[in-house]
This record gives sequence, structure tokens and C-alpha cells, in this order.
Amino acid sequence: MVTRVATFTTHTLLSNQALKNAAKYSELSTQSSSGYKSRDYAGIASDTQQLLNLEGSLTRNGQYLNNITEVKLRLQNMESATDSMNDIATRMKTLLLQGLSNSQADDLNLDEEGKQALNQVQSLLNTTLDGRYLFGGATTDTAPVNFDSAPLPDTYFATVSGNINAPLSTLGGTVGGSLDINGQTVTYLPTDTAQGLANQINQLSPPPAIASVRADPGTNTYRLVIEDFSGNAMSISETGGGNLLDGLSHNPALATDTGYYQGDQKHLSARVDEEYSVQYGVRADDPAFASLIAGLRIISTSTDEDSLRIAMGHIDYAIENLPNVTSKIGIDTKNVETIESQHEDFKVFANNAISNIENVDVPLTLAELEQYNTALQASFLTISKSADLSLVNYLR
Repeated sequence: MVTRVATFTTHTLLSNQALKNAAKYSELSTQSSSGYKSRDYAGIASDTQQLLNLEGSLTRNGQYLNNITEVKLRLQNMESATDSMNDIATRMKTLLLQGLSNSQADDLNLDEEGKQALNQVQSLLNTTLDGRYLFGGATTDTAPVNFDSAPLPDTYFATVSGNINAPLSTLGGTVGGSLDINGQTVTYLPTDTAQGLANQINQLSPPPAIASVRADPGTNTYRLVIEDFSGNAMSISETGGGNLLDGLSHNPALATDTGYYQGDQKHLSARVDEEYSVQYGVRADDPAFASLIAGLRIISTSTDEDSLRIAMGHIDYAIENLPNVTSKIGIDTKNVETIESQHEDFKVFANNAISNIENVDVPLTLAELEQYNTALQASFLTISKSADLSLVNYLR
């Protein structure tokens, strides 16, 4: 085909239009087969920076979601372990009640039951996940509980008939005086109550011992219990001329100490958002765990009735407070799930935005492809017809 001067302009226009149609047809054909607008960033140059920002944010968002998944798994394991310890405490209380009501502690092998329960508690508090200990605070590479290193402090106690507000005169403190407990002094009068004395001891700074007034189960008898928590033998003496110490019995029972705890005072933490790290979980030195351990250690080392009644006080405290530990874990779980929901929403948004930038609507692209195919065929036909134009053909 020869392009003449007279037809050059027309031919050029038709050829350029055909080439554009062919290029668009090729582009649409590639998009419909791959599902992507372009195979490189050049094809989406105006949206490249937005795409890169979205992809970077989505990657970080994915890491936060992974962190949250790990946190939830750890919290689930903590909750399961705490529930198991609550079951142990409930079972041991039942055995204690049976042993105390019928003086059958020896027949029930309470000491052996206590040892087995103690081993179970140690195993639960040394729970690991992916090689990390869960109950040791930020110390995750060392078992947080070691009962071999826990001291066995002394305990002094006295029975109180009636209620916790019984005067000290009923305990033997018929003359006012003062007690020296591990180097710190509390004064008393015969008219002071057992609970008032316990409050005085606990309010000293630092407290030289832990004092409480607890009810013996199923009786109208209360116990004033003074327990050392330092890990050393308790030093207690009358220094003010009174006679209250005469009414206190000395019993080598276990206090609510945490000498068994080998972790630190921090909490587990995880980065769950751009500028937010969450602290979560509980430690093995929680008072509820400590009381359960204290009660079980007493049970495992003594069948003396007074000791077992002191142990019952610890077990009761554990049963009362272990659900609070579970609730704390539940609150932590709820908090991270709230953040997780926000990240899941962003994940959906970001994926949709990236899809809008990268992907094509295949059915719509196929329809457009068919249109350009028709246009391309028409361009070829027009070019072919224009090649036949001549004066001779025109005059025919």
C-alpha cells in the first residue's frame, strides 16, 4: 500500500488511533488475565506512594495481631491454671473439714494429700508456653516457683470465743502492756479487741508480721494469728509488763510468705499498637496463690489440729480470692480483644484499599476489552478501505 500526499494525514490519524486501540487492548488483555492493573509500580505511578504506605501499615498491623494472639494464648493458659488451683483449694477444704470434724486427719492422709496438691500447684505456677514461664513476671526463662527455697516461719495464735471484737482480756491480756515483734512494738490494753491488735500490727511500717483474726470453720471460735513473713524465726516478747504473750500459743506453721517466688516484680508486656504496650497477667506471688501455698504446706507438714485450723484460714482466703485473680485475667483478655478488633477492622480497610489500587474488576475489564476489540477491528477495516481510495475508484 502506497501512502500518497493526499491521503497521508488521514492515514496517519487512522494508524495512530489503531495503535492506541491495540495498546489499550493489550493492556486490558493483560489485566483481565492477571487481575492486576499493572505488573510494576510504573503502571500505577500516581498511587504508588499510597500503596507503599498501606502495605507498610498492614505489615505492622499483622505483627500487632500476632502479638495479641500470643498474649491471648498466655492469658488462656493462666486462666486455666488458676481455675485448676481453685479446684485444688476446694477439694482440700472438703478434706480438711472432714478431718477436723471427726479428728480423722491421720486416717484421711491429709499430709500426703497436701504434698500432692502442693506439687500440682507448683507445676501449675511453673506453666510454660513456647518455652516461656508465665507466672514469673518479666523473668520468663526461670521457673518462678521453688518450694525448696521457701522458709517455714513461726506462727503465734490464740483462740477468741464469740467474735473478732472480743477483748484481749479473754486471751490472757488482763494487764496492759506491749509486745515486741521482730523489733517493733505495739501497745495494748485489756479492753482492746483482737481485731484492733491485728490492725496495729499490720499498720506498722514495715509490718513485722502479718496478723489476722479468722473464724474456725463451722464453729463460733475465732483465731488471732500472728505470722512472720520475713523468712526468719519470729522474735516476739512482752516488753511492757503485760501478760498477753502468756495467752499466745507458739506453732511452727507457715505464714503467707512468698519466699518460694523466684520471679521479679514486673508484669508481662507486649506491644499491641504503634505507641501502646499492654501489661497483662498475674504473678506467682499473688496473695491468693501465696495463701493457697501456705495452707497446703501446713497440711503437708503437720496433722496437728491447731495447725490444720490455721491452714483452713489460708485455704478459705485462697478460695475467696482466686476468682478475683481469674477476673483480673479476664479483664486483661477483654482489653487486648478490644485492641484486636480495631486491628482487624484496619486490616479489612487496608486490604480493600490495596485491592482498589492493585486489582481490576475482571468482568468489567472483559466487557471493556470486547469494546476495544470491536474498535480495533473497525480501525483495521477503515485503514484497509482508505488504502483503496483513488480518483479512478472515486469516479466509478
